[in-house]
Amino acid sequence: MTVDTQQKLSQDQIAEFYHDVFVQDQARDFSALVAPLDGVIVDIGGGVGYFAERIRAEHGNPVRVIDMDPESIARCSERGVPAQVGDALNPPVIGDEGCVCFNLILHHLVARGEAQTRALQKGALMAWRDHETPIFVNEYIYQSFLGTVSGRLIYAITASRILSALAGFAARFIPAFRANTFGVGVRFRAHEEWMALFREAGFVPEAVRIGAEEQIKPPLRLLLIKTIRRDSFILRPAGTA
Repeated sequence: MTVDTQQKLSQDQIAEFYHDVFVQDQARDFSALVAPLDGVIVDIGGGVGYFAERIRAEHGNPVRVIDMDPESIARCSERGVPAQVGDALNPPVIGDEGCVCFNLILHHLVARGEAQTRALQKGALMAWRDHETPIFVNEYIYQSFLGTVSGRLIYAITASRILSALAGFAARFIPAFRANTFGVGVRFRAHEEWMALFREAGFVPEAVRIGAEEQIKPPLRLLLIKTIRRDSFILRPAGTA
């Protein structure tokens, strides 16, 4: 699998993530799940550095943001957050890492097909498997009324240019349909799906923190969504857990 199979957001779509809406919850879960440690806390896909900045202030560890977006890296530098351009699938590993973080980033690693998408998501984790470094993951959880169909439906809609155009039109009238991933794709998963993916990637989920349930707008019920929340996980390579 080559990196160029990944579907990527446009600069305008990326800019919509320049906010700190979820940082408080992510930092709370990090503090609850991660024991005091030495080394650099690395935030993969860390954007403009809000999470890294918060963790540095609360824990005192040095931090480093790795992101593919040069504009995000520039904004980190402006605010004094160490950062470098890098790919989640082939990250720069320096050897000083104490913990690696994936905050709401795995669901954005998508390709043209479920098998390739799954390979990308596992690949981002596997890049760290041989380094005995704990991984903190904060991810969206989409539980369905029927199996795991909701995440698959959302992926089908957002990855299809035709369906995305229709959904984009509907979003003018139904705010709950608004998304900044139309035409690219986003692959949410149920809790048990993420757990299975972690294990397939060679990691043991050592600790889990279940997030609060979020409000689901009536139109989204059409996608058979039962629950939306954000869960956090601590993963360790299977051989070291």
